[in-house]
Amino acid sequence: MKKTILAMAVPALLAAGAANASVNLYDADGVSVDLSGAAEIQYYKGYSPSDDSYLRIDDADLSLTTAIEVSDSLDAVAGMAFKYENHFSGDIANTTGDVQNDELWVGFASSEFGTVTFGRQILIIDDAGNQKDYELGTEQTNFVQYEGAQVIKWRYDNGTFYAGAEIDLDSNKSDTVDGTQIVDGVIGARFDSLDGRVYFYDGENLSETIQGSALTVDATGFNFELDYAINDAFDIAVAYGQIEYKDTSSTSQFDIDVFGISGGYQATETTSFAVGYDWIDGDGKGTIANAESSSLYANVTYKVAANAKVYAEVGVADAELAGADVDTDTGYVLGMEVKF
Repeated sequence: MKKTILAMAVPALLAAGAANASVNLYDADGVSVDLSGAAEIQYYKGYSPSDDSYLRIDDADLSLTTAIEVSDSLDAVAGMAFKYENHFSGDIANTTGDVQNDELWVGFASSEFGTVTFGRQILIIDDAGNQKDYELGTEQTNFVQYEGAQVIKWRYDNGTFYAGAEIDLDSNKSDTVDGTQIVDGVIGARFDSLDGRVYFYDGENLSETIQGSALTVDATGFNFELDYAINDAFDIAVAYGQIEYKDTSSTSQFDIDVFGISGGYQATETTSFAVGYDWIDGDGKGTIANAESSSLYANVTYKVAANAKVYAEVGVADAELAGADVDTDTGYVLGMEVKF
């Protein structure tokens, strides 16, 4: 049976974020199965003067998705994904790494209403952030938790308008104890060379470390993003976000404003350059101090094949905590990513 346009779009829409390419394993009788994956290794030196450069696993994912035709406009869909983590503690590495199942979901996809999925999923807010750095941009708005085990998600995209919303249900099934719960989503639109969107996020009872203190916080915020292609070679990305962290056990609070701007230049079909600037201003209350930081970075990317690239990035940063300067060092990254 002919594979529907909807079925072809499902793997790209719902697969793990890092695995954008895919390999079709099966396509017959209204059933399609796709496999995708990504591996990314970096030689990395961050901004901390006390850290040495080291070789690290930045990304390692494997995703399997399927779409089963129910009617001309409706598919039943499912997916599972695994990520591979290699954790460092001082100078001791877990040489074998840990394998985690971070996605396991089922649902329906329709050309009329979009996709609705249920289960363990990457949250929509994981897509937030449009700046052109690999590692050395000052981190944009931190929404704390980007995965959920009890997620009900809806996404829709008609080419011009797109939107999505989801809820990660209370993580504690006890009716007397409140666990983590998250509501987030996105609304956006594309017009010719312009793409604008806003992400929103509301999370309760999240575990977060702020200025060295492990806290349980409620976090509420948004991130507005705008991408504009000036022509075939130049493009620019702008982002502004706010997030409020409230300590659930005290009056401490941390309000953050984040701004980022970056530009890209596609020199040839295989070579591109980017430069960007990020700024963060944090207003602390209670036991949390005021903090500011900024970073300026530049990178070059060379595409060695359709789904393989190498890149280099360098950056400098300034930071203040409670009005005092924080020592920083020049950061750099050399990396390679391969997808399938």
